[in-house]
Amino acid sequence: MNAFAARFLYALDSPLPPKVVLAYVQALVSVARANGIVESELSIIQGVAEILGAPSRTVSRVLADKDPGVFDRALAVLVPHPRLRCMIYRDAVLVMRADGRVSVEEKALLMRLSTQLGLTRDQRIEASLAADVVQEVEASMRALADGSP
Repeated sequence: MNAFAARFLYALDSPLPPKVVLAYVQALVSVARANGIVESELSIIQGVAEILGAPSRTVSRVLADKDPGVFDRALAVLVPHPRLRCMIYRDAVLVMRADGRVSVEEKALLMRLSTQLGLTRDQRIEASLAADVVQEVEASMRALADGSP
């Protein structure tokens, strides 16, 4: 687990159980698959997997698994972890936005995710706003790296 990033992006002070990390990655891959996975989506998923401490090749193994029931099983693993429910929603929003457009299929899967996790409207709004903040921080860091104000 990347303790620095995990603390700021996930409010985690200790590693998650491996089964939970795997479920988190499986859920994000399922979201990316909604309308075809692109490199920008994979980059986010790989980054999340690394931050959460997934073993190497976890994303590759999840991508190889074509079982359509994996999404529902992954969410069932995540439901008992209240602090992760909004985080997975936020990360799913980031994955959906990664290619610059959000498809009808992605929106439908995101609603299914929020329903199965029992998220309220307010939680969905807060998680979406958190995704906005992550994207704003990324843009600010790029500007700093480029020497732009």
